[in-house]
Amino acid sequence: MAYEEIEMDGLEDVEAANTSIDEIDNENINLIFVGIDRSGSMYPFRGDMSKSLGDFKDALTNSKEANDILVARADFADTAVVGGYKRITEFDTTYQTGGSTAMFDTIVDGTNKLKEYRDYLKNEGMRVKAVFAIFSDGEDNVSNNKFGDAKKAVEYLNNEEIVTAFISFGGEATQVAKDLGFRNILDVNSSASELRKAFNCLSKSVIENSKSAVSKQDDFFDV
Repeated sequence: MAYEEIEMDGLEDVEAANTSIDEIDNENINLIFVGIDRSGSMYPFRGDMSKSLGDFKDALTNSKEANDILVARADFADTAVVGGYKRITEFDTTYQTGGSTAMFDTIVDGTNKLKEYRDYLKNEGMRVKAVFAIFSDGEDNVSNNKFGDAKKAVEYLNNEEIVTAFISFGGEATQVAKDLGFRNILDVNSSASELRKAFNCLSKSVIENSKSAVSKQDDFFDV
């Protein structure tokens, strides 16, 4: 899988899917990608996940860096659905479960869309930092993309100095995250309290990274 420069005739589509350049007031932008596993195994935690997503939204919304942050949410179960980069006030906190785990598709599609929008903003003179985060409680079992495709995507992100972060809920996905090359892995137990702690750590890490002049490549979760 190659990461080519985006074609000029695709810029209108990129802008339509994300926040328009006319709606951005700052030259320094922080792009946050959050891929969320909503496979059937997460069913017992659906209420806690919705609450955790609400807390994540509130923390970023109330931060001094809120105007510098654009967030894309991706949900994956049987398929991967990757949203555009929007203001944190537009972040969807609803959560439903059911299906398998299309993690590799989420990583590949999410990387492509992050690259497209990041390149677009840079071409407009913006200074852009980015965080690419995945939350999952298990291994991929349904993606069209293969492990090698996802690994190559993570390698691209790392080479571009984009923060790669993975929350492994219950530990089953930890080895997969390591094998894929994620530089920052938060391994938490499978419980409601640990879920809340994980997203609390994610929000604090996002805010701290937004404050810094240079992204924290290897100690993202150390806050």
